[in-house]
This record gives sequence, structure tokens and C-alpha cells, in this order.
Amino acid sequence: MSSLHKPILTYPLAVVVVLTAFACRALALPHGFELWVDEMVYTELGDTISQGHLPALEGIPFFLHPPGGFILEGAVIKAFGIHGDLMAQALQLRWLNVVLGALTAGTGFLLVRAVAGLGLSLCCAALLAFDPFVLRTNGRVFLETPAVLASLAGLLVLVTALARKERLSTRRAVFAGMLIGYGVFSKDALVMFAAVPVVAAMFWRHTMHRRDGLTVLVSATAPYLAYLAVVGADGLFNLWSADKISGTRRLIGLDQTTGFNAPGAPDLWSRLVDQVAHFGTSYLLLLVCPVAGLVAALSADRARRLIGLSALSMGLFGVFAILFGTLEEQYGYGVVVAGIAALGAAGAELRRPAALAAIALVVVTVVLGNRVIAEPDDGLVRVRDWVTANLPATARVGVTNNTAQWAFRDDPRFGVWPSAGTMLTHDANYILTQSLPTSQGYGYAKYSMIEWLERNAQPRFTFTGPTNGQTVLWYVPPANLRRGADAGAGS
Repeated sequence: MSSLHKPILTYPLAVVVVLTAFACRALALPHGFELWVDEMVYTELGDTISQGHLPALEGIPFFLHPPGGFILEGAVIKAFGIHGDLMAQALQLRWLNVVLGALTAGTGFLLVRAVAGLGLSLCCAALLAFDPFVLRTNGRVFLETPAVLASLAGLLVLVTALARKERLSTRRAVFAGMLIGYGVFSKDALVMFAAVPVVAAMFWRHTMHRRDGLTVLVSATAPYLAYLAVVGADGLFNLWSADKISGTRRLIGLDQTTGFNAPGAPDLWSRLVDQVAHFGTSYLLLLVCPVAGLVAALSADRARRLIGLSALSMGLFGVFAILFGTLEEQYGYGVVVAGIAALGAAGAELRRPAALAAIALVVVTVVLGNRVIAEPDDGLVRVRDWVTANLPATARVGVTNNTAQWAFRDDPRFGVWPSAGTMLTHDANYILTQSLPTSQGYGYAKYSMIEWLERNAQPRFTFTGPTNGQTVLWYVPPANLRRGADAGAGS
């Protein structure tokens, strides 16, 4: 019997799911999830909103992403008095996404429970709670976490009505549309998660009445239209449109400046092989998403079809990003979440074979998730603590990638000096390196600089983690630095 007829059991279980997912993320947060440059950029944008301004970096309006996620961050900064340097603020703001990630697991449970049995629903909830890629995304200040939660909640409102064989009331349609719209208002690409599926549902096998779908879609435009009205009133529409055209060109692959398809980026497939021991189940969910979506979209049940259309839309978006678009790993988060929901809907169609496969997938996912929870991956935080306790006040430190540049931006002793020559010019005798991103061509330093440091410098602090490999703070004796600068070390 559907959970819709047994709320006494369903809703307490949803609370248990949320608390379990929160515990997983809270246990990992103090020592996990290496800082990412985007986190500090988004933190600064949220801080500008907390001060009553449109999102801006160094006084320049920022329109690459819509401000839905930044508004949440700004509200939390204001409400809880978050302060400190940029790194400290970002670390505190991570708790926002921990809470939102836990709520996503509970929402996903309710969504699957509306169309499937209790066992499949709990399996999908376990995947959302423990999947290592989902854990890592929820543990960082990324826009995908609030955007996916809003979109998933909007989908839940629609699926609940469809599962009850009801027409959508205007109030419910508007509410669902506002949630879906807020997802897009937080991350443009999330239009593929629920808005595009609603359009498809209006034409695919009468999944949704067209009047209901139009009400949802019109309501979904409200957050963005209100934002554009503010932008226009400030005389910034031309700047917004220029940023959006640039962002769209990046998204569809016409301009490849970031991601795995960019020139000089590391090979995607070798990266997948390197990471399969950490994220193997996540990769499987990425692959399964469009397949499970197709199975669910062919269901005789309208509610399952809508979930399937969501997964099919996100899965095809993922395929496009791999083949042609700007492929950045955080894009996979929405695909994984949609894929998990579709597994529940498709599993309800396939019954016993799907149940056995789901149990096996959950077991492996829980094992990998616990590994992520337990594994230290906080090299830059540990560097900060060492610097606070040990670095001389007169020292100067070169950083070698943009994450470290943003992390230590508020400390005047740090600067972008990634070679022996630039270190000598700026009187720096220390340099901070991360081996893995440098070896992949990311950052400002050449890997030959690390090789030179291994022969000519003294490591004062070392940490090894899965994200950055070896994070090392080196001290370079003055005589060695002069010889290295003369020889062009790192240039």
C-alpha cells in the first residue's frame, strides 16, 4: 500500500532518514572535503547579499549564476553572525549545505515512497544518505545542493498529486512551480531537473494536464522575473545579459575554459579510473540515471513517468556535457540524485530483480560512504593552523593555485609566486604546493617546480589527502632560492 495511505509510518521514517543523513555529513565535516575555490567565491557573494547588495566580486556585479543560493547564504551569514576571514566563513557556511543535504535525503525518500514500496524507498534513502559523491557535494559550499533540494521538493508536490490520481489544485501547482523556479533561480542548469520534465509531461502520454503544467511553469518564472526586475531597475540588464551569453556558451561547449573538455585538462577516463575506489557507486548511478529514467518514463503510472522524465532529462544533459559541453564534476550531483529517484520508480516496475540489485548497491555505497566520512581531507585547514602557530610574522609565502590564493587572500604574507624567480622577486622563502592538481595541469605552478623543491627545499608541513595529493609547505634556503631563480626553476 502506498505511503500516501500510511502517513503514520512514512513521516517518522522520513525524519529518521534526515537525521541519519545529517549525522553522516556532520561526522565528515570537521576533517573532510578539502576546500574548493568555488566555495570561497560563493561565500563572498553571499556576504555581499548579507550587506544588502546584489552579488558582486571586488565591487563588480556577478551574474554568471543566479542569486538563489547566495540569498540563502546571505541570510545565514546575517542570522548567525558568521564572520572571520574568507576561509573561516566558508567553513562555517558548509553547515548550511549539510542541513540542506540531509533534507534532500528525506525529500528523496518521500518522493520514492509515493510511487514504490517501503523497501525500495529506504534503499534510495540510504543511497542519498551515504553516496560518497553526494556526501562530498553536500559538504561544500556549492550551489547544486540548494538548487537540487528546491527542484526535488517541487517534483515531490507534483508526484504526490499524480500518485493520488488527482488533478493539481491551483494552489498546489503554484507552490510546486515556485519551488521548481527557485531551483533554477539557484542554478540555471537545474531547468533540466524539473522544468523541462514538466514540459515533456504535458505531451508524453498525458502524464500531466496541460493547464496544470502551464500553471506550474508560469509560477516557476516568478523568482527569476523578480530578480530581473531588480537587475533592470539598477540599470544592469546589459551586463547581466552579457554574463548570461558567456555562461551559456561555456555550458554548451562553445567556449571551453574549465572542466574536463577544456584544452589541457586531465583526461576524464583516467581520472575516473583513479577515483573508482572512492566513487565507484556514484559513477554507476551516473550511468544508470538515463536508463532508469527511460524505464520509469514508460510506466503505466503517471507519477512514475514524471520521475522518469526528470532522470531522462538530467541523464541526457549529463551525456551532452560529457560529449560536448563544459563538464565539471559538480554537474553530476543533480544527475545522481535524479538517478536515485528513478531507480526507485523503475524498481517498482521491475520488482524482485531490482530489489536484489538495490540491496547490493546500497551495501557497497554504505561502505564507500563510510570511507569518505572517516578519511581526512583537510590539508588547507591544517596548513592554516600550522601557519597560525608557527609561521614567522615576517615570512612571505608563495601559493601555486587559485584555491590557496583565495584561502589565504586576507593574509598579506601570501601571494601568487609559483616559481623560484617570482619568490625571489617578492622576498618569499616559503611556498605552498599541492601535488595532484599541479600534476594535472591545474594552478599556476609547473610540476617541475615541485620536483625542484624536493631536491632543494625543506618541507615544514606535509599532509596527504585524496583531493590534493601531497600538500606541502616548503622552506627554501636563500642560497638555493637564488640558484633556482638563476636556473629558471618553475618558469
